[in-house]
Parts: sequence; C-alpha cells; structure tokens
Amino acid sequence: MDKTDSAPTSTGTPNALLIAIGLTGGVISGLVGVGGGIVMIPLMVGLLGMSQHRAHGTSLAIIVPTALAATIRYATSDTTVIDWTVVIALAATSVIFAPVGARMTAYINPTRLRRLFAVLLLVTALRMVFAIQNVALFELTGWELIVAAVITGVVTGLVSGTMGVGGGIVMVPAMVILMGIDQVEAQGISLAVIVPTALSGSLQHLRMGHVDKGRAFTIGLGGIAGGLGGAQLAQILPAPALRAIFATFVLFSSQRMLGLQVWIRDRLASARAPNAD
Repeated sequence: MDKTDSAPTSTGTPNALLIAIGLTGGVISGLVGVGGGIVMIPLMVGLLGMSQHRAHGTSLAIIVPTALAATIRYATSDTTVIDWTVVIALAATSVIFAPVGARMTAYINPTRLRRLFAVLLLVTALRMVFAIQNVALFELTGWELIVAAVITGVVTGLVSGTMGVGGGIVMVPAMVILMGIDQVEAQGISLAVIVPTALSGSLQHLRMGHVDKGRAFTIGLGGIAGGLGGAQLAQILPAPALRAIFATFVLFSSQRMLGLQVWIRDRLASARAPNAD
C-alpha cells in the first residue's frame, strides 16, 4: 500500500480540511436522505489527490457512521415515524440485486443508460418542485406498501449496481411520489437502508485496499457531526422547502450524469485555446 495515500500526516493534509469534507457530505446526507458520496468523492479526488477507486471506497466507509448517526436522529425525532418493515423490504432486495446490476453492465451500454436515468431524474425533480400541493400519485398502505417497497428495492439495487449511483436518489422520490410516504420519513427510511448497503460495499473495498483508513476516521468525525446537523435541520424545515432542496440535489446529480459540467468545461477550454495557426 502506498503510504503517501493512506496516512494523513504524510501528505500534510490539515485535519480541518478533512473534517470540512466530512461535514459537507454529512450535512447533505442528513438533510436530504442520501449517502453524500456524490459530494465527498469529487472533494477527495480534487483536494486530497486520491484515486477514483480509493475515494469511492473511502467514501463508502465514511457513509456508514454518517448515515447511522443521521438515521438515529430521524428515528428518535418526535415528529418522524420510520416504518421499519419498509426499511427491511428495501434493504434486503437492494443488497441482493446490486450485484445483478453490476453484472448487467457487461450486456448493456452503461453510458446510454446513465443518460436515460438522468432525464428521468430531471422529470422527477421538476415534479417534486412544481407539484407542491399533491406530490404523491398513490397513497399505499398494508401489503400494497410492502410490495411497492420490494419493487423499489429491486430497481434501486439494479440502478446502483449498473450506474454506480447511490440508492437514496432512487428510493426517496419513489417513496414520496409512488407510495405517498412523507418526505421526512422517506429520507429517514433511505438513510436506514443506506447503512447496511454502504457497510457491505465498504468491506469489499477494504479487502481490496481501496479505503484510506487514516483519513476516513477524521473525515468520518465531520460526517457524523454533519449527518446529525443535517437530520436536525430536516426536522425543522417545512415539507415543501425540504422537497425543493432534495429536487435541487437531484438536478445536480442529473447534470453530473449527463456530463454537462465536463462538456461546458471542454467547450470553454476550446474557446480560450489559441489558434494553432
């Protein structure tokens, strides 16, 4: 193992920077019910010089305590009731089908699928923003709710395994729009599901040597604090505001999948480049 990539002291990385990275990812995780990797991975690659694989594995290790802390805050809130039956149905099926999705990448074009999924996310975000009064298409209870959770877990696992995206960005809109679950409860359920799935993934990356354990500990401290703070903020904000924040996060994720940021950067670089003649 490369010591310069594993020990925070050898790189001279300030602990304040590591904590700030965790704090940023943790606040987003607790506030909108996602893992936070979509924020932490670019920061670890850009600011800490980690490889993509190492940043991904380290991010998963950090997400475990971050999501756990946020889940506890949601579960102990006086205003949020987490349906643990839905948690079990989502977690069991998503963990089973994530490896299936990973194997599917050998038979499909993942780039084209990511673009289609990004468009779906865009439509989902617009509905969550503009359908303020009646976001849910259905109000499911009993066995209908469990069946819908199982189907959502299957889709979440397939999408996560195929495109490498976090499950929260699939689960939360599905629960809010298709099941009629309250936004705050949906985010708490999503975080509870993320804990075992991230743990499974991080253990696999740990065996492959893709987890920077020294930095993960320090970043994780910031992640736990941010997760608690974000979850607390989610309890205070009104539902329309929380949906708007989540929709903004979904829009950000969709543009990253579509590669708009890279495309714009390349166009700007081409425009600034001096004429070869």
